[in-house]
This record gives sequence, structure tokens and C-alpha cells, in this order.
Amino acid sequence: MLDRRNAPRTVLNETGSISIDEHRSLPCIVYDRSLGGVRVALPEAEIVPDRFVLSLDASNEILVCRSVWRKAEEIGAATNEPEADRSARSRIRRGITSV
Repeated sequence: MLDRRNAPRTVLNETGSISIDEHRSLPCIVYDRSLGGVRVALPEAEIVPDRFVLSLDASNEILVCRSVWRKAEEIGAATNEPEADRSARSRIRRGITSV
């Protein structure tokens, strides 16, 4: 099988929520994450718009996502997160300051 990923995945299996509109959000599981992408699962994946906001519960992060592929209860999405922003947030969460 051909692996088309640009970056390695990190398995998360964490809870999150997807904002459907300004009044409604759906709980989801964020299975894994890579630089620039996420894979989420939720029972009502078909009602999630092509562009959505994903909130990650454990890290309190909010990502703007664009759906790249869909299966019955899964969505693969590209995120708006550039590499520099992700590494800076990671250092902040761990309490590491830049030298």
C-alpha cells in the first residue's frame, strides 16, 4: 500500500469536538495527528462541513480544518497549523523556553 503522508503520525486517541455551526458541536475522537493533519472519528461524520473547527480537549487547542477524505465514521483533514507554530506551542505546554 502506498503511503502518501508528508509527515509521521502521532497516535492521540483523545476527545475533542467539531463545531458544526455557531450553535452546535459534535463530540469526536482524535485518533491521530501529524504536522498539518488530523484523523477524527464520530458517528455523524456525514453532517460535518468540508471546513470546520476542531477543539482538542487535552491540549485546549483549536484547529481550523479542511476535509481531505471521508469514510463512514472518519474524516481525514488538513489543519491550518504551520510547523513553527506547533513546535512553539509544544515548548510552551512542556514549560520549555527558547534559548
